[in-house]
Amino acid sequence: MKKKIRSLLCLLLIAALSLTACGSSTAEFTDEAVLKIDGQEIMKSEYMVYLYTTTQSFVAAAGEDVWNMDFDGQTADELVEERTISTLQSVKAAEEYAAANGIALTDEQKEEAKAAAEQFISTVDEADLAKMGMDTEKLIPLMEASYLYSLVYESIAGECAVDEADMAAYYEEQKDQIKEDYTTLKVATILLDDGEKAEEAADRAKAGEDFAALFQEYDVDPAVQNGEENGETTMYQSYMLANFGLAEPLEVGEIAGPIQVEEGRYFILKALEKTVPTEEEVKQMAETGYQDKIQTEYTEARIDEMVKAQKVEKIESVWATLEKFH
Repeated sequence: MKKKIRSLLCLLLIAALSLTACGSSTAEFTDEAVLKIDGQEIMKSEYMVYLYTTTQSFVAAAGEDVWNMDFDGQTADELVEERTISTLQSVKAAEEYAAANGIALTDEQKEEAKAAAEQFISTVDEADLAKMGMDTEKLIPLMEASYLYSLVYESIAGECAVDEADMAAYYEEQKDQIKEDYTTLKVATILLDDGEKAEEAADRAKAGEDFAALFQEYDVDPAVQNGEENGETTMYQSYMLANFGLAEPLEVGEIAGPIQVEEGRYFILKALEKTVPTEEEVKQMAETGYQDKIQTEYTEARIDEMVKAQKVEKIESVWATLEKFH
């Protein structure tokens, strides 16, 4: 569980670290309370960090068009606001639980939180940092609180016992699908940024020309060109189907493409090797997956109970002045 849920804020920052953008500087930042959760003041700077990361996660999931979408009667901005507040509520609930149950970060975890804060500050545009009123010193305790959330999550999950008979039944029901999903394919890839060239390269590959030679001729990723793998990578079949829009997994020797994965980017794939997990590996994945599922449901329900019991108050005079990150 620890590896999966290391830091709530870090999970949100994954999107933020890859979607930073340039912008002009903003007016001088005044830090003041913007919310109260059970009477505890949430400062504008803390709220804005979570608003920023939530905004970026929405854009990562749905693209810039997300701001024109309808979410069951809510705008994207309204949903981002709701998610930001609920995330802060979860963090504050975890802090209270940790204090009541003697849970604290180790020195090593504090160092990890500090490093994560420094990385975030170094990658975010100055204009967005100005909107947050944020620097490394102010971000460190927020990151520590996020790491503390992960410890609380693990602690609560540990209370949940998994029924062995139910887990065995889950394995029997899911084993064939797990074997299919987690079969790995080693594939050779060619990345192109021109549709006509992509069609040309795909036609040549399907006609039997050497794929490695075509990679050297056409691939446009300099990092891959300079590596030792020659565009070869290994992925689960489930990942390939989800991310490349294929109806069926590739068979060894089969070539697919060109596949447009985003505007101006095309892949050609060739399946090189297929590895099917053993029965024991499938059983282990099923047991781990079932345990994670049950413990996640239990833990999130417990945290949701804490959140629902909280009283949230907006400080309207400050709330009305908040900026957005899009």
